[in-house]
Amino acid sequence: MLKAVTSVATGERGQSPWLGRIRSFLDLRYLALLSVIATYALIVLGGTVRATDSGLACPDWPRCHGQFIPPLETNILIEYSHRLAAASVGLLIVATAAVAWRWHRENRFAATGAAVAVALLIGQVLVGAVTVNLELPDTVVALHLSIALILLAVLIATAVGAVWWQRPPRPGASAGPALPRSLLNLAALATSATFALILVGSYVANSGAGLVYSDWPLFGGKIVSAGGRLADLHYAHRLLAAFVGALVLALAVRVWRRERRPVLVAGVAFALAAYVAEVFVGAANVWFELPTSTRIIHLALASAVWSALVFVLVWGYAEARSALPEAS
Repeated sequence: MLKAVTSVATGERGQSPWLGRIRSFLDLRYLALLSVIATYALIVLGGTVRATDSGLACPDWPRCHGQFIPPLETNILIEYSHRLAAASVGLLIVATAAVAWRWHRENRFAATGAAVAVALLIGQVLVGAVTVNLELPDTVVALHLSIALILLAVLIATAVGAVWWQRPPRPGASAGPALPRSLLNLAALATSATFALILVGSYVANSGAGLVYSDWPLFGGKIVSAGGRLADLHYAHRLLAAFVGALVLALAVRVWRRERRPVLVAGVAFALAAYVAEVFVGAANVWFELPTSTRIIHLALASAVWSALVFVLVWGYAEARSALPEAS
């Protein structure tokens, strides 16, 4: 009788029914996906801070002008909203990691990814504080953005790991042929080049090199750089953008023609569409002399391309692993 009562109170496996409800509510897949979306939005908001020159609107950290409720001025509110959003995203990432380690520790891919995300989050907070205290030096701003992009990539990998682990097996379905290593290498190269492009773009924006050339696609009516640090930096950014475009197009053609896996096709299609839009927005930056709205959209699209390529790479890796004999 006592055993029966205990069983009812704790559930079939000795677990509280309330704990089971919490577990079903805090689904790792949804938490990880929400963390990805929130982190992406935070990166775009950070771009808004930079585009509106609001980075030093709050000269101290973590308070703003010595207060936790800052003065109601536009630039101050933009910067402070970024800090509040960062705090919210941080809590969400910590919750994702807690769920992964509490209930999904056997999923080493997702659990490790969540732990790495927490470590990156701590580093990002510290670098953000240094960025304010040192009054936005170009190198530290670029480091801040690079950690944010890596954090976004790790969260995408965590979400893919959570989804892949919990995918219900389809009766009679096979993993299919393994993805060729050459495809994964091409995806990795495109992803790495996009990361470099975004960081170079950050230097271009923060160093004042965005309007060294007032025409596009030429460079002062020529096809080569006129020389000088800012001119060469701008020139390198455009050349790297062309290289990234070629890689994304090659990856898209490869996936569409040979692999034809629906998820990968959707990923590369989104990456290619976002890249094309980013090119035209980048041209608009030059043609219209860096309007705030297009600068924000430019970073948003670049981050979208990065996210899509990371997704394609991680999902492709997961498919390749699932096709191995030991994975079946």
